[in-house]
Amino acid sequence: MKPNKITPIHTLRLYWAAVKKYPSALVKVYGLLPIAQIAESILSPLLIAGILTKLAQGNIAELSFDKVAPTILAIIGLEFFSLMLGNYAIRIFWRFEEDVMRDLSMNSFKHLSNMSYRFFSDRFSGSLVSQVNKFTGAFERFTDVMTWNVYRLIVMIIATCVVLAPKAPIVVVAILLLTSIYVPTVWFFRKRLTPLNKKWSEAETKKTGLLADTISNILAIKAFSNESKEIALYKKKSDLVYGHSVTTMKMTMNQELITGSIQVALYISVIGFSIWLATTGRIAVGVIYLCLDYIRTILNRLWDLNGTFRAITRVFGDAHDMTEILMITPEVADAPKAKKLHAKKGVLTFNDVTFSYPEAKEPLFQNFNMAIQQGQSVGLVGHSGSGKTSITKLILRFMDIQSGSIEIDGQNITHVAQEDVRNAISYVPQEPLLFHRSIAENISYGKENATQKEIEAAAKKAHAHEFIIELPEGYQTLVGERGVKLSGGQKQRIAIARTFLKDAPIIVLDEATSALDSESEVLIQDALMKLMKGKTAIVIAHRLSTIQRMDSVIVLAEGKINEQGTHDELLKKAGTYADLWKHQSGGFIKE
Repeated sequence: MKPNKITPIHTLRLYWAAVKKYPSALVKVYGLLPIAQIAESILSPLLIAGILTKLAQGNIAELSFDKVAPTILAIIGLEFFSLMLGNYAIRIFWRFEEDVMRDLSMNSFKHLSNMSYRFFSDRFSGSLVSQVNKFTGAFERFTDVMTWNVYRLIVMIIATCVVLAPKAPIVVVAILLLTSIYVPTVWFFRKRLTPLNKKWSEAETKKTGLLADTISNILAIKAFSNESKEIALYKKKSDLVYGHSVTTMKMTMNQELITGSIQVALYISVIGFSIWLATTGRIAVGVIYLCLDYIRTILNRLWDLNGTFRAITRVFGDAHDMTEILMITPEVADAPKAKKLHAKKGVLTFNDVTFSYPEAKEPLFQNFNMAIQQGQSVGLVGHSGSGKTSITKLILRFMDIQSGSIEIDGQNITHVAQEDVRNAISYVPQEPLLFHRSIAENISYGKENATQKEIEAAAKKAHAHEFIIELPEGYQTLVGERGVKLSGGQKQRIAIARTFLKDAPIIVLDEATSALDSESEVLIQDALMKLMKGKTAIVIAHRLSTIQRMDSVIVLAEGKINEQGTHDELLKKAGTYADLWKHQSGGFIKE
């Protein structure tokens, strides 16, 4: 579940949840920075103004070195005090920002890790990477401008009013009046830029997603000679980003022309008031200096508001997509106070299961029942769309059923932790799941803290050891992104070695031998039969030579069990399975 409309408030709430974990840093930074600023920008000019007033009055006696020296030393002391205190505050602020960004990045990673299989199937991985980076980077930009521009501006305006109110109240009124006009004007124009920045950010995310998709599928692009097509697609995405950038720039320049004019008017007004007050004897020369110095500092801060509001609108545009994702409740979630799964036997049962894909008109499974006993190996057979792979995803709880129950050793898998369910299952999909890490790391992913001896033993069982030791760096060889450096058969044997090492009570093989040549398949078939001995196993394969060795074969058709029995029993029935066996070509089921 997510809100109908994501607003900046949602982003700010997420940022605040991370920020409030560091109250000590907040107090130090936002307590020390005003002290350093007042020392440098308020007190130093105030002391200088006193000297200028005496000079204008011709009070030479008060300007002797011994009289002025303490004031000069005080000014120097204030400058060094401001420098040291500001430096200390910045160190804390920098550490604070890094801590929060680390937490935001981790929170985003954890949330994505808890999202369902379907969530990722609908999105580009490259876009998700971009969205996480933008979300955390946006926090840094937001905190920087709010601290160094907005917060310091507020401190400066308050301190200026306090100092000038008794000396030149009409100047204070002018500053407050014109500032109250300037700030809303800038915000009004910047607010109009928010949707433009959102579109700009979305276009950049799509561009990044296309780039990642293209790079990860470069082999297919080259095989079909579609480089020109992909370049044209990327140019289209780049042109869209460029268009949004130019549109935003034009509106920004128009806005800065207007706000710049207001700022010039503010400066001229203060100068005029100051000169008039001085010539009429209402204020001293030193006060004129204070007015001009303070207003110059305030004007610099006000001018920075152009960049500040520009950054803020871009921040919320960049953070929008990830904020939206973080507001989504994971589709598959652990039940409150989820129980511990005790899976030793590996008995699997489907009880009146009804399941439907969100985009489907009809349920794939309706009141579906299936039982797999301890130590039983079951082959799932059927044409594409019959529900074979969906069963494996439901067992692993990559998706949740709408009604009924799936149980492991009598325990409903929705009542226990997802982690426990998946720890009880060794899963080898059709497409091997390898990380861009070493072979040893990929194999040991099945067992934390596995020794090198255990890794090699698993590789030998999967008949992977022979080719691994022939590689230049052996088990330390990096396999490339998604195992691109290895052949299909080698990748699958690495995945199977990982399964040996995990040694879970339930084994799920989804076309696990599909990428192997005939010679390798014979070796792996033997290894898998040893692996499945004494364990509950579900095997999906188009090669019926694999299926015929199972204890039982289940033939699925349109989400229902069409036939069930041993290979020999089903052949004698002369039904669907026998028909598949008769019409298979080269050991594969014809679709």
